[in-house]
Amino acid sequence: MAKNVQTLLHSTSPYADFDGKGMSYDPQGWGSDHPVFAQEIERLAPALIVEVGTWKGASALHMGKLVQRLGMDCEIVCVDSFLGSMEHWISQRGKSDLNLEFGHPQLYYQFLFNVLHDGLEDIITPFASTSTQAAKILAHYSIQCDLAYIDAGHEYPDVLTDIEHYWPLVREGGAMIGDDFSNNWPGVMRAAREFSDTNGLPLNIYDYKWVLRKD
Repeated sequence: MAKNVQTLLHSTSPYADFDGKGMSYDPQGWGSDHPVFAQEIERLAPALIVEVGTWKGASALHMGKLVQRLGMDCEIVCVDSFLGSMEHWISQRGKSDLNLEFGHPQLYYQFLFNVLHDGLEDIITPFASTSTQAAKILAHYSIQCDLAYIDAGHEYPDVLTDIEHYWPLVREGGAMIGDDFSNNWPGVMRAAREFSDTNGLPLNIYDYKWVLRKD
C-alpha cells in the first residue's frame, strides 16, 4: 500500500520498535462507528482520508477496517496534538482519560498501541501536531484528500478555523464530515452553519454528524 503522506512526514515508520508492554487496548470514542463513515467511504472510494482530532483512534480504526474490508488502497492521516482538549483539562474525569505521566498525556502511545493491536499500521499514519500547523504542512506538500473528518476542538473559533483550513485540502468531488452537531456543542453548530451559509454549500445532517460535499 502506498504511504504517500507517511513517507513525507516520517523518515521511518512511527510504529517501528514501539514497545507497548504493560498497555491494554483502549479505543475510547464517541460515535466512532456512525453509518455516515461507511456511506461516504463507499461513495468516494478514498485514497486519502485526513482526520482532525483523533483522541485514541476509535474513528480512524473504524474507517481503517472499512477501507480494508472494501479492498481500498487508502491512507488515513490522523492529526492530533495528543494533548487533550479544554474539556479534558477542566474536569477530574477528563484528566483521568488523559492518563497523565509526569504531567504529560499518554494519548499518543495509547493511539499507537490501538492501531498496532488492530493491525492497521499500514493504513493509519499519525501526525502529532496542532490542527492549524498540520494544515499548513499538508498544504505545503500540495496534499489533497478525498475525505476530511473534523472532530478536534469544540469551541466556535476553533471549529471554524479547522473547517476553513481543511476545506481547501479536500479535492473536487470530495467531502468533509464533522462531529458533535448538537445542542451540547453550540460552537460546532454555529461554525458548521456559518461556513455552509458563507460558501453556499448544503449542510447535510445525519443525527449529530454533519457533511459538506465539494461537488
